[in-house]
Amino acid sequence: MKELSQGANDVIQNSTIDVSVQCTPALDSSNELDVSAFMLNASGKVLRDEDFIFYNQPTSLDGAITLNYQQPENQIFSIDLSKVNADVQKITIVITNSQALSKSQSLQIDVRGELFYQPVKERLEEKSLILAEIYRHNNNWKFRAVGQGYKAGLAPLATGYGVDIFDEPEQQPPPSPVVSIQKTSISLQKIGQKTTISLAKGQKLTARLQWDTDADLDLYCFYVDSSGNEDKVYYKRMGDLNSPPFIKLLGDSIKAGQEVIEISKPEHIKYALIAAYSAVSNGAGSFYSYRARIVVTDNDKQEVTSHLEHDDPHSYWVTFALIDFSNPEQVEIKNVESYSNKERFKEEFKTKTGHAPAGLLRSSKSSINGVNAYDPERAPHLFKDGSFMMSVGPREFK
Repeated sequence: MKELSQGANDVIQNSTIDVSVQCTPALDSSNELDVSAFMLNASGKVLRDEDFIFYNQPTSLDGAITLNYQQPENQIFSIDLSKVNADVQKITIVITNSQALSKSQSLQIDVRGELFYQPVKERLEEKSLILAEIYRHNNNWKFRAVGQGYKAGLAPLATGYGVDIFDEPEQQPPPSPVVSIQKTSISLQKIGQKTTISLAKGQKLTARLQWDTDADLDLYCFYVDSSGNEDKVYYKRMGDLNSPPFIKLLGDSIKAGQEVIEISKPEHIKYALIAAYSAVSNGAGSFYSYRARIVVTDNDKQEVTSHLEHDDPHSYWVTFALIDFSNPEQVEIKNVESYSNKERFKEEFKTKTGHAPAGLLRSSKSSINGVNAYDPERAPHLFKDGSFMMSVGPREFK
């Protein structure tokens, strides 16, 4: 079997599969472990309540999915992909536990005989986890390792997917109000739009680069830490969640899918610039055409998506979002869509230095980070004051 890292994906070869979820609890645990599957349409919602498959509703209405409850530590979904309703675009596999999943002895999901994924359980302080997605792509079904944790339990997740779990029989007295955690989703569609996410002390922040077409995109997090250090986390230097910079890239995906960066201690960061590099030959093709976007979330109740609105067909780099941690309890997220551009480079260079950059027949009296001429393959750079500039960082190759 092939092992996938978080965010990676691969084609499922067979139309009839067994998906096994294995979780061994801590030895001193009175374990309450549940796995479930949600059959979702293109909007991420169930078509009907029967598309929520769990211990109390083990078979989908169309017979495509059956949960075979063998024992708490090993639960298996038998799936016939040929029977899945044509309006279902994705099957999401979720696990919930009565305690933090980090306390489990082991955790794994696998498509029997084909693919498997083992989340890094030591960082899973949440009790609910989206383990994986099985989704349509062109004429294939693909399996994506997700590993996205949520502090809330199964009920708020189900509600978010459109399942009516609070149905009451008719002719009953009015029930007491049910308080559920609803996720707030905000879209930043245009450059300059911004919003805030409230973070409790000790809460982490996650940024996901998502795209929908086959392309090798790489997620970068340029940061300035509380000591004023300027650096970055990316596929060659993936970072660490338990020591500086308290930022980590959770795997490198080379096909359509997602890459994820986590910031475990936002109080140690002043600014973070979330950007992407295209490893497609010569920067051909646009990030817009790949339907790339950045989703920033507190992994609980708040989610902000920074979209692209410009179709730049020849750019190696794009910046999506600038995150300001000046107030760690009210983190500001701003859409800063920018591309490598020669004319803009000239203007910004002259503004910052007072001189024109070097050109084919001229030198320059100044430089920024040692750079005095435009090069579209150079990375962006985030400065100590939270400003940034395209094409003044190191050249990147993959």
